[in-house]
Amino acid sequence: MTPPIRLIPSAPWQRTKAGDEPWVAWFEDAAVCELAARPGVQREGCYDARLEGTATRVVATKAALMALAAELRANRSPLGQLLEDALVAVPAWQLRSRSLPLDRPYVMGIVNLTDDSFSGDGVGRGVDAALQRAEELRRDGADIIDVGAETARADRPVVDPEAEAALIGPAVGALVREGHVVSADTYKPLVARAALDAGAEIVNDISGLTLGIGAAGEAARAGAGYVLNYSYSVPKRRPDSPPVYADVVAETLEWMFERTAALFAAGLSRAQVAVDPGIAFGKSHDEDIQVLRRLGELESLGLPVLLAHSRKNFIGSVTGRPPTDRDAETHAATVLAYAQGARIFRVHDAAGARRALDMAAAILAAPPGAFAPDATSWPWRAGASAAHMTRAAPDKQAPGGQRW
Repeated sequence: MTPPIRLIPSAPWQRTKAGDEPWVAWFEDAAVCELAARPGVQREGCYDARLEGTATRVVATKAALMALAAELRANRSPLGQLLEDALVAVPAWQLRSRSLPLDRPYVMGIVNLTDDSFSGDGVGRGVDAALQRAEELRRDGADIIDVGAETARADRPVVDPEAEAALIGPAVGALVREGHVVSADTYKPLVARAALDAGAEIVNDISGLTLGIGAAGEAARAGAGYVLNYSYSVPKRRPDSPPVYADVVAETLEWMFERTAALFAAGLSRAQVAVDPGIAFGKSHDEDIQVLRRLGELESLGLPVLLAHSRKNFIGSVTGRPPTDRDAETHAATVLAYAQGARIFRVHDAAGARRALDMAAAILAAPPGAFAPDATSWPWRAGASAAHMTRAAPDKQAPGGQRW
C-alpha cells in the first residue's frame, strides 16, 4: 500500500524565520517529477526533484511545495488538492459547540466506567465516582474528558449496546452539566447517539470503520468532533496471524487517506475529523515505536492528530514496567509526539502530561521574550562579587519569579 502523497515536514528546531528549511514530499505519480522540473514552474526553494522507482521525491521549501500544488491543480491532478490540504492544515478541531485552536496542545483525561481497564484505573458504574475522577483530571489540567463504558481489551466480553448506552448516557449528562468537554469512547452507533444526546462533543471511535460508518454517522448528524483510530481488525478481536507490513507508517497513512475519504462522504467536514495512529491496534510493539518515530508523516493528511498511547504495552517492552508504573515513559512519548505535530493527548496522568507539554511548548513554540527577565528580576544582584557570595546570608533576596 502506497499513500498518494507522503509529507515529511521539517522539525520545529530546523525552522527559520525565512521559512527556507527543506521539506520532503513523496508522490505516487511519477509524472510529478517532470512537472516539478518544468521551467515554467516556480523553482525558487525547490532543491531537488527525482524519480525513485515509480514515485517522485521532491525536496523543497513549504512555499515551493505550495507553488507545486497550484501547478498540479492547474494540470487537473488530484494530488494538487491533497498537497495543499497537507500544507494548509486544519487550524482548529471543530467540536459540537466549540472549536479547539491547534496552536497549543490539549490533554484528554480518561474516565473508564468499568472495573476491568488494562491500567487498573476504572471508576466503576457510579456517576458520582465518574464526576469525582473527572474533576480531579480537570484540576490537573485536562481539557477534555474521554468517557468509556467498555474496555478495549480483547480478553473481556463485548458489552451489550443497550446496557452500555444506559450507562454512558447519564454519566455524560452529569459531566456536561458540570462544565466538562466530553468525548465518548465508543464504536457503537447506539452508544454514540446516547452520549451525543446527553451533550458529548466528540465520538472517539476505535473501530477504524471496520464495523461500518454508523458511529461516524452519529457524529455527523450531531455536528460533533470525530476521532478516526487506525485499526487492523474489528474491536476486541486479535487477528489469527500477526499483520505483516512492508512499511507500517506508509501503510497506515494510505489506510487513513481511504478512511477519511469515506468519512467526508458520510457528511463529516475536514475540521471535525482527528486521526489517531492506533498505538496497540494491529501492530507489534516494535511497529508502535516505528509509528511514534515517524508520527510527523501523519501531517500529510492536514488533520488534527490525537495520540492515545498512555501506559500501553509498547512501554513495557522497553522498560519492563507494569501499566500502573508507565507514566514517565508516557510523558516522554508525549513530548516527542508534540514535536512532530500531535496536538491532542489521551492520558491517565493529566497533571504529568500538562507539565511535560507546558515545558515542550515553551521550548518548541514560545516566541522570543516569552520567558525573558523583567525589570524586577534582572540584575537583582548587580555588582555581586566573590566576597558577597561568601557571606553567611545573601545581602538581598531574589525577587519572586526570578528568571536570571
